[in-house]
Amino acid sequence: MKNILLLLLIVITNQLIAQQGVDEYELQNFSILSPVQSEIKQARGWSLQDNGKWAYSENRIPYTDSRTNTTRQPAVDALGLDNFTKLELRKIMIDDDQYNVLIKKYKDGEFEFEYLAKGWKSYNSLDVYVFRSEKLFEMLPEEIPFNTMYLVDLECFYVGSIKNYEKTVVSSRNLKLANYATGAVESFPSSKSGSYEDLIIRRIQDVKSGKIVNDGNLVFAVYPIKSGEKEVVRFKLIKTYNNDNLIKIQTSPDNWSNLFDQYFYEVPFSTYRSFVEDSRAYFVPLDESPSAYTSHYNWGVLRYQIGDYLGATEAFYLALDENPNADDFMLYAYLGNSLSKSGLYRDAVAYFDKAIDLKPTKVMDYSNWVKNYFNRGVAKYYLEEIEDACVDWKKSYDLGYGSASEYLNEYCGRQYVK
Repeated sequence: MKNILLLLLIVITNQLIAQQGVDEYELQNFSILSPVQSEIKQARGWSLQDNGKWAYSENRIPYTDSRTNTTRQPAVDALGLDNFTKLELRKIMIDDDQYNVLIKKYKDGEFEFEYLAKGWKSYNSLDVYVFRSEKLFEMLPEEIPFNTMYLVDLECFYVGSIKNYEKTVVSSRNLKLANYATGAVESFPSSKSGSYEDLIIRRIQDVKSGKIVNDGNLVFAVYPIKSGEKEVVRFKLIKTYNNDNLIKIQTSPDNWSNLFDQYFYEVPFSTYRSFVEDSRAYFVPLDESPSAYTSHYNWGVLRYQIGDYLGATEAFYLALDENPNADDFMLYAYLGNSLSKSGLYRDAVAYFDKAIDLKPTKVMDYSNWVKNYFNRGVAKYYLEEIEDACVDWKKSYDLGYGSASEYLNEYCGRQYVK
């Protein structure tokens, strides 16, 4: 039965691919960028002013002469020495290796007439840094060195920027346009089939194939500080070049002493810890797989994380082939979710049933097990079995899954909202 389901998934996928151009097929076949795994939305930017006092702004590092420089345009001054609207961590697979993608989104702009400093146009841009997932363990060591600064050379696979990413034009093989919509290109509409995520994947693919050479890198500077009950982390993103000698100079302790003397970002330690740990939780140590079952299971988890539900389903079925009597409820939960996200809701329900039957004995596994009721309810909802879906959502809510209340209020009657 499961082989028939897998064949059906492959047929559906091939039909979708056939409707797309060659570029789109190659792009999707290369890899998939995961949803956001963790993020920093708010940080305080500090800079030492020319009068010897410190100034700060939310998500922006003020210019060091903001109080005395009267020639700089207000629009430029508002951007500061640096700014961001969000720092995101995502995941991608390259040659079956686990990488993370750090995306820094920030406010940007340009003058239409730069020499005259006239006609300012504001837009949003982003920087991209792709690095091996193992580097997350260096960004947050097991033992935190409070009151000691340290640097992490991310040894980036790819570094790039996308200007005005909300209007990015993703060119097809028959349409050669600029990578971002400013100037003359603004008259062209943004591609509905493309996105900045597609462009990031395409550029990674170009590095992988040798079409472009990555000459950029990022050094992540971290300074965790503990004073009494207060714990904060100061950090800086130091853009540099992919040059061994330059990296050795920049990461030498001799050059650290003044690193945080002029400007930096600051967040509560808990914010920084969550930023790294929430993404690191998705790292799967494949080299520690003791059996074929575990290996297939881990690959299924990896494929599920990045949204490759067909690949995840295939891997989980292979794990079941190796161990048909597997008693790990998470295997059936992942398989149910993979099938549900592929639109095979009836088959998903069967695997959620199996996961629910395998109630865990460890307290730490309980919260994940409860979600099977909720997810089974979602599958039943799409099967138009609304009453059964509400029963499952109510069960998950009663067992402690608070998010189910939104579905109970939205789709179920008063008898379920109590």
